Amino acid sequence: MDVIKIRTLLEKYYSGDTSIDEENTLRNYFEGEDIDSEFITDKDIFLYNIHEKKAEEYIPDLTDEIWNNIQKNDSGETSNQNRLVYFYLRIAAGIIILFGVYFLIQNQIFNKGYKIKYSDTYNNPEQAYKQARETLLYVSVMLNKGTDHMEPIHKVNKEAQKLNKLSFFNDGLKELRPIKTYNVTNKYFKQ
Repeated sequence: MDVIKIRTLLEKYYSGDTSIDEENTLRNYFEGEDIDSEFITDKDIFLYNIHEKKAEEYIPDLTDEIWNNIQKNDSGETSNQNRLVYFYLRIAAGIIILFGVYFLIQNQIFNKGYKIKYSDTYNNPEQAYKQARETLLYVSVMLNKGTDHMEPIHKVNKEAQKLNKLSFFNDGLKELRPIKTYNVTNKYFKQ
């Protein structure tokens, strides 16, 4: 096949202006044996497209199955069944909670011999207060040390807030949309 014709067809193909017949001509050329060395990379692209189209043929069509499921859900048959199942599950959960509470109370009432004994570790309340205060200060220091590595995140957040100014740029681009339609119409006037 003529190299110049293939080159022009490829240019049209990459710009999206080819017809189906022209694309079939390109595919037939690239499926053949006699391919010019300048089109080797294009051959890989076309063979990949052919392979993908063949693979798409094996994908099952699920539209009917999805549509049937939507209609089944709209008819209300399954929703009533789901409500009934949830109703029974709620009853079962309530019964399990009642049995759990019953056995917990029974265990506490009938095992009166078992009592938890609370005792003070300090005889002096001021000493207990000082010890509790020292412990809470220690926990506070450890928690603050645990959040020190979060400081770089705050810096990133500050810098990200500066990027909010880009939204004004986006507004400006929206105002330029009429120019795009001018370029489209200008293309037709040049022809």
